[in-house]
Order: sequence, then structure tokens, then C-alpha cells
Amino acid sequence: MNTRISDAKPPARPRPRPRPSGAVTRALTKGLFLLAGLATTVLGFSWFVDANDAVGAYRTAPVCGTAAHTPGTDCVRRETGKVTARKTGTGGESTTYTLTVARETAPGHSYTVDSEFYYDATIGVDVELAVFRGQVAEVSYHGHRAQNPGTPWLTSLEVALLVGLGSALTATGVSWSRLGLKPAPFYFSIAVFVAVMAFLGCLVFVTSQEPLAATLAVPVLGWLLMTACATVATWDG
Repeated sequence: MNTRISDAKPPARPRPRPRPSGAVTRALTKGLFLLAGLATTVLGFSWFVDANDAVGAYRTAPVCGTAAHTPGTDCVRRETGKVTARKTGTGGESTTYTLTVARETAPGHSYTVDSEFYYDATIGVDVELAVFRGQVAEVSYHGHRAQNPGTPWLTSLEVALLVGLGSALTATGVSWSRLGLKPAPFYFSIAVFVAVMAFLGCLVFVTSQEPLAATLAVPVLGWLLMTACATVATWDG
């Protein structure tokens, strides 16, 4: 039986997929920038907390050679040093007091102390040294204590780069509009400014060893304020 080919309908063409609207694209872009910025910032602050904990780790570390110390782990070694020189310096309205202490196992070094420590520790007296990870972490004498935290230059730089980048990405995500990346130079300047402030803040807070609540709260509030200012300055709806 013959069929009439002329009456057959051509196969229907697949409908093209609708392209996402501009609003959806902008929302996705804003979300990606925002997530990337927050993740980068959180990573930077986590490194900041780790650096702060590392500087003060000697306080909870066991003394070497005691029952509490497990071989192969970090411990505090107690040494005796001798004060060989004393020096004061004036900067502005403040006075800096410095003691030079000689060690038997390493070259001598100068340590900054307070005025009471300085006047009690005369030249020739023995002071106690707490050595942690090869460096003197604390100097003590008759109840006086002076911390000697190392300066975390590299860690501060790493934290600054992450926090600065995170701030720029977050501001980009929050204020993303039809302008796209046209305000990129402004975002870059914000990142540089935040990075510089984060670098200086990391150096100050890590070496000062203030309570963790204050050490973390002040930088976080500063980051929120600077990021909010950058967002408002570039807001376009």
C-alpha cells in the first residue's frame, strides 16, 4: 500500500534554549565574586590567627627534659644569661629601655624591657631565658618579664595579600552592576590600601600579643569598614 509522502510533516526543529537574562547573569557574577572574596578573606584571617598563636605558643609548651615533654615535640629550654650592657633611648615622649644579654650557647642579643626591669637588672646580674624553637621567647628577672616575639614579616605579607585581594573581590561582588569591571582601577587601589593596613596591623597585633578577642575583633571591624566604604563608593544599583 502506497503512502502519500507529500502529506508527511517535516520533523519539528528543537527550540533554542533561552539565554539567561541580564539580571540572572549579573546575580551569578555578583555571587561568584562575593564568595571568592569572602573565602580569600577568611583564609587570610585564619593565617593571622595561626601566626598569633605561634608567637605565644611557648607559654603552653612543656619544659624540655620534664615528664610532660614528649620527645620530638616543641619544648621550652631554660637558660641563664648575663646582662652585659644597658641602654636607654628617647623617641618623642616615650623612653625605650634595652638590656644586652650574653648567652653561653649563642651570641648575645639586646631585649626591650620596661623601666622597672631595667633599673633592677644591673650589669653583671644573671637573667633567666626561655628559649623556644631556637629563639629567646622571654627574658625574666626577679618577677620581671619581657617577651621577645619574633617579627613575622613573611606571614604579615601573606596575610596582607590575601585580605587585600579578598576586600577587592568582595567589594566587586557586592557593588557589581552594568558597569562590569570598569571600576577595576578603583578596586585595585582599595586592595593596595587594605593590604598595607593589614600588613601593619598583623605586625602590631601579633608582636603585642594582646587577648585574642581584641586581636581579631579590631582587624575584622577595620576590614568590614573599609570594604563597606569601597562598596558604597562604587554602588550603581
